[in-house]
Amino acid sequence: KSDVPVQQKTKTKKKGKKTKPLKPDDTPIATSEPVSEVSEMAPEVPSKDNIPNSSNVKKGLSKLEGKDSDFFKFLQENDPELLNFSGGEEDSDDSSQDESEEEAAELETPVGEEESIMSDGEEEQEQEPEPEPEPELEAEIEAPESTSIPVTSSLLKKWRNNLEKNSLPTWKQLIRGFQAAVITAKGDEPEDSMKYVIVDPDVVNKVIMMCLEYSSDLLKHHLGDNPTSSTKWNKVKLSLKSYLTSLTELLGLLTSNDVLCAVMRHCKAMLPYYAAFSRLMKKFVKSHVTVWGSKAELSRVVAFTCLQAVVKKIPAFLEDILKKMYVEYTKCSKIMNPKSRDNIVLMRNSLVEMFKINPSITYTTGFLYIRQLAVTLRSVIVNKKEIESVYNWQYINCLHVWVSVLSDCDTCLQPLVFPLIQIMMGVVKLHSSPCFYPLHLHTMRLMLHLAAATNKHIPLVHSLLDTLQFCATVNKAPATKPVDLTCVLRVTKGYKKTKAYQDGIFDLTYELLLNYVSQLSQSISFPEVSFPVTVWLKKFNKSCNNPKYKSQMKQLMEKMDMASKDLTKERRSSVTFTPRDLEEVTKWESQLQESVLTKYFNTWLRIHRAAAAKKEEQEAEDVAETKEEEGREDSEEETGPPKKKLKKTKKKQEDSPEKKSVEKPEKKKKKKKKKNKEEKTEAVSNGDSEFVDNGDVVEDIVLSD
Repeated sequence: KSDVPVQQKTKTKKKGKKTKPLKPDDTPIATSEPVSEVSEMAPEVPSKDNIPNSSNVKKGLSKLEGKDSDFFKFLQENDPELLNFSGGEEDSDDSSQDESEEEAAELETPVGEEESIMSDGEEEQEQEPEPEPEPELEAEIEAPESTSIPVTSSLLKKWRNNLEKNSLPTWKQLIRGFQAAVITAKGDEPEDSMKYVIVDPDVVNKVIMMCLEYSSDLLKHHLGDNPTSSTKWNKVKLSLKSYLTSLTELLGLLTSNDVLCAVMRHCKAMLPYYAAFSRLMKKFVKSHVTVWGSKAELSRVVAFTCLQAVVKKIPAFLEDILKKMYVEYTKCSKIMNPKSRDNIVLMRNSLVEMFKINPSITYTTGFLYIRQLAVTLRSVIVNKKEIESVYNWQYINCLHVWVSVLSDCDTCLQPLVFPLIQIMMGVVKLHSSPCFYPLHLHTMRLMLHLAAATNKHIPLVHSLLDTLQFCATVNKAPATKPVDLTCVLRVTKGYKKTKAYQDGIFDLTYELLLNYVSQLSQSISFPEVSFPVTVWLKKFNKSCNNPKYKSQMKQLMEKMDMASKDLTKERRSSVTFTPRDLEEVTKWESQLQESVLTKYFNTWLRIHRAAAAKKEEQEAEDVAETKEEEGREDSEEETGPPKKKLKKTKKKQEDSPEKKSVEKPEKKKKKKKKKNKEEKTEAVSNGDSEFVDNGDVVEDIVLSD
């Protein structure tokens, strides 16, 4: 075998108590780098885990020939088996085990010597310096556990005193407390890294109100009117950003309208700081649009004023705000009933005000959404099974928005008027069933409003006269309670045969016909245009058997004759221009005073609306009285009559038990009839009854951004 030792043998000398191992042989076999490496590794006994693989050994021997040729020749002469290494993992393991056993036998020593060697080893270990721990580990060991500070009333007093002096560091501490307040309002658990923790809900309200009171004035004191150009901006930037993010999160958590309005007013005051962060500005707009579409009336108004302030501060956000407000309006206008009608009207009016700010942006957005309405109508014309995508309140309310926008429009929006009129005419002609007459009348009302505002003639005579023809026939269906058709789009086949529905349709058509004729009476061509209408109304009076309808139509024809005679005899007799001179025609029509028909229409509207308001008040009073009576009866049944009355009732029961048993079911029947009547009236007013079709609400219209 080779003289290269696999493991150096240690010899010990006894010198009293201590014995030291002898140094290994200093005489190297050959001066080469691999030998030094082997000698350095020799003192360690190889374990099974540290034994190299056969592939690694072969690679090392092949490299040895190039690095040290003399040593490689020496190995070829003395130990050729080492160079012809081809053993597997098992052979290497067996050989290493045999060598370790031989070395263990050679290294066996007496007990005393063994103890001496161990003692020397222990002393050497004691002399060796311990490894120094890493600085990060020292910080983890030495750092105490992070404890959050609870916010108390005493701490709030200190903050208040310092904030009155416009202290910026205390404001930063207040912001951290505000973040903790928002987390508690969410209901989430506070994080360990948070400096402050709030448990008491009263303290949460105090922290929020303190931020609303001091933040805007303090920031204005330190940053001025242009915060980004201030020298202190970099010091305040991060804390201000965290405060604004938590403030926008707070808007979605509040439930009381007073606190919500106060927070939104504070957000309006913080608009110069929101403008420095574009992402926060988008979140600000989104949160205020959701409040505008979902909360109470006062909070809606405050949110709308905040959005107006954003447009004045940053006009580039107008288009984004208009799109988000329009989409929110379409979501909230799916259902129309007496409860939601006021909110929808408020949203519509505020949206129209926003569209009036910039006519050019209004044209682009209006073109986009009016085109979408036209595309949905065209798809329904192709496939009439999808009629519910047009005949619903969402579609009608969208039309109402654009009618009110274009009625007060500039000249740049005039090209959108004709497409909108064509869409509404298509909606009316889509389905001619009497069940859809309420929807037809709603769209015709919108067209008349647009015609009056834009001074354009829309031919609506045929559609109005068709609905009147429906009223000429006598219905023998049982009498039912009249329904307010202002919140109804369509009715069922059973309800269309009732007299109440016929009366409601006649009142609406008569109102629209009066409006249409009164608009025409301000034109120079009224006598010629009104002639076919009078001819048709005379035919209607002959075929109609209802005296109420006949009298109203007769009165209308008289007013039309008076207006036409007034124009032909007194005013048109002195005209010198021809119908081709359009400018002179418009001048002459602008000088006309109110005609007889317009005065009659205005008075009829006042009387009709006053009567409708009285009916609503009476119905509300009747419902309240019936509820009070039912509540009293229920309370009497629960408590029971007094003792004296009980004796009398016992005597009556003994005298006539059969009468008592007969009276009870009669009372129950009366109560049931009253309840059924109330439920029917409430359901019909809401559009959910057996007489009114429930198909008004459908899926959302797909709106593009």
